[in-house]
Amino acid sequence: MGGLGPKWRVVEEALAEIVDVYDRVNRFLSLGNDFRLRVRALREASAPNARKVLDAGAGPGTFSKLILRENGEADVVALEPLRVMCDRAVAIGSIRYSLVRGVFERAPFRERAFDLIVTGFAIRDSLDLRRAISEMHRVLRAGGKMLICDIAKPDRPPLKLVMGAYWFAVAPFLGFLVSGARGLKVWFIYPTYVRWPTVGELRSLIAERFRLARLKVTMFGGALTLVAEKSCLDHTNGNTPQESTTTYTAGRDSTSATATGTLEGESAETSLSTLKVRTSGPSTS
Repeated sequence: MGGLGPKWRVVEEALAEIVDVYDRVNRFLSLGNDFRLRVRALREASAPNARKVLDAGAGPGTFSKLILRENGEADVVALEPLRVMCDRAVAIGSIRYSLVRGVFERAPFRERAFDLIVTGFAIRDSLDLRRAISEMHRVLRAGGKMLICDIAKPDRPPLKLVMGAYWFAVAPFLGFLVSGARGLKVWFIYPTYVRWPTVGELRSLIAERFRLARLKVTMFGGALTLVAEKSCLDHTNGNTPQESTTTYTAGRDSTSATATGTLEGESAETSLSTLKVRTSGPSTS
């Protein structure tokens, strides 16, 4: 259920082509609500004592900057697969900020490494959604929280069709108005919407691993915020920890397993095996 599978590479390449207008297009498509949604969701997550935070699918670093602003004690690690997004996010330059290149399904961190995981309009773009959620569970400490902000897919068929029509036709047109021909790449959100679970299905999928603390649908049914908590009694290791990927900047955090490396298969098939990590260099831990 969920995940882009073989469409992952095509969607990610489309995102890479609009990296310099990514935030502007998001603002326009959400009528300026995307940032406010993140702010509200972060505060509703009620995790003021989170000291190690993972921004999974960090993109250009929008959520990371917000967390650094809202929580002066947090060390933030951003996980992002696209090199062009990493190149943009590295400019954040805080001593409390580290940037690691990798994918949801092969998070290069030890078990129970983070107090809070946030993912803003990103986990929908994973290769395999169930496996991505499993990995987030593995690297979250017992009692920790995962926060998801993303588009919503309504359960009711009429609303589902209306929202699908928006992402298929209206959103690309709006993207064109904002950014010209490149803005038409917004259409690639549509295949992610098609493969994205409905709100009810997502609730059930999250409940396989987490206790659902809050799920709120906003923006006329077009967006959701979800807060899930890992049981305090859950000390399972989950999946085997993966090797590391590229660490762009190193702050005070030592959560990353090893140091620099590169993603294999950057122009190859979009299976998890082609996205495995090849490490090199000394450890940063």
